[in-house]
Formats: sequence, C-alpha cells, structure tokens
Amino acid sequence: MIAEAIDTAYSIGWAIVAWIVLTSAAAVLALYTVVVAVWTVGRVTVRAALGACAWLRGRLSHEQPHPAPEPQPGPRRRPVPSWAHPDDIEEAA
Repeated sequence: MIAEAIDTAYSIGWAIVAWIVLTSAAAVLALYTVVVAVWTVGRVTVRAALGACAWLRGRLSHEQPHPAPEPQPGPRRRPVPSWAHPDDIEEAA
C-alpha cells in the first residue's frame, strides 16, 4: 500500500511538472503572438502616418516634391572667321 502511495505521488509530481511546462509554453506563445501583432500594427500605423505627413507637406507647400532641374546652357561656340572655312582649305590644296 505504501508502494502504491509513493507511485501515485511520483505520478502526480510528474503530472504537475508537465502541466507547468505546457502552461508556460502556451503562455509564452500567446505573449509572443500579442507582441508580434502589436509590433506589426504599430509599424504599419507609423509608416502610414509618415506617408500622410509627407503627402500633406507636399500639398501645403504648393511645390513639386522634386522640382526638375533647370536646363544648363550648352558650351558657347565662337563664330568661325571667314578665312577658316574647311571647304576653302581643301579647294586650295
């Protein structure tokens, strides 16, 4: 009878340990899920708010977000003197 009581206590002890471990694992998994969900919602909210602020800033400034650069003038060419025409040089040679 004492052997059965010890065996029962041993089984109940292992059952309690297993219950604690499984409950802890479930709690950690639930907490991880909540943290990931809150993190994702927060990140999406912050990105949406930053996008809305940038859009609003662009609308309020009445300017293009990135104005096109002004065209640069090309290199200035000096006029060719009348005596330096290549066609005349070839005919003379």
